[in-house]
Amino acid sequence: MKIEILEGLIPATFTPMHQNGSLNLELIDAYYAMLCKNGMQSIFICGTTGEGELLTMEERKRLAEKWLTVSKNNQSFKVITVVGSNRIVEAIELAKHAEANGSYGISYIAPYYYKPATIDALVDCCVQVSEAVPNLPFYYYHIPILTNVKFPMIDFLVAAKSRIKNLAGVKYSDEDLVDYSKCLAFENGTFNVFWGKDETLVSALSMGAKAAIGSTYNYMSPLYDEIIKAYQTKNNETATSLQWKSVQIVHLLSKYTGLSTGKYFMKTIGIDCGPSRNPLRNLSEKEIELLEKDLTAVGFSKYSMK
Repeated sequence: MKIEILEGLIPATFTPMHQNGSLNLELIDAYYAMLCKNGMQSIFICGTTGEGELLTMEERKRLAEKWLTVSKNNQSFKVITVVGSNRIVEAIELAKHAEANGSYGISYIAPYYYKPATIDALVDCCVQVSEAVPNLPFYYYHIPILTNVKFPMIDFLVAAKSRIKNLAGVKYSDEDLVDYSKCLAFENGTFNVFWGKDETLVSALSMGAKAAIGSTYNYMSPLYDEIIKAYQTKNNETATSLQWKSVQIVHLLSKYTGLSTGKYFMKTIGIDCGPSRNPLRNLSEKEIELLEKDLTAVGFSKYSMK
């Protein structure tokens, strides 16, 4: 398979929900239009930001179908569908469903309850899923803070390159810049290595990053567009200053409720993705009041999407 090197910002999309916790698929039409209006060319669905592991199999399929339906006439718009599951048979079923409905590629998270104990065991899992959809780009989703499956990704690429025929790269949601740089350089830059830490994008750019996948690209891509432009024009002081603004805004996620705070950010730009599911906590009325003050203080509206 010829590997296409993707570039730019790739939002890891939220899953819109009604107040009762059911899927709000009708919102995706407006969500998709907003992303296109702001120049997004690819998305990453059913992942961590999308609460994929809190959705049923049927819900994950319905969500993928909706995104793939609304974007099907846009040939330049790429949907990468996350198919991770503790049960490999389910991951295979989701992968086949993604392919049947027109997904550009799939991304697989390692089993995280009974975890693979070695790199070879991890690759064994990936091989089973990738072989079910040999014509789709396969991206391994490295997020050890949640899976506790923590191997150097350079070792994964070395072990996987000859065994996973449609291996296209790694979604790198860790902070090891040395390992990350090795992955970027591996096989002369053959593979996509998507940076997954929005608040340190400048660091990744300095290592040679070409694309990044993250949640904050859903609502403040203009800030990151400015960061990339400043870096590319060697205006390092501006790039660093803008990255600090990103750090301040990302800090508000951990200060409050995490993912549901990000959903509230979406609400402020006109895309109300509703609540998050248990065990994730939602904002209280008092927290919303405090959060709005914090957003004003950091100048969120200046950098948010319209």
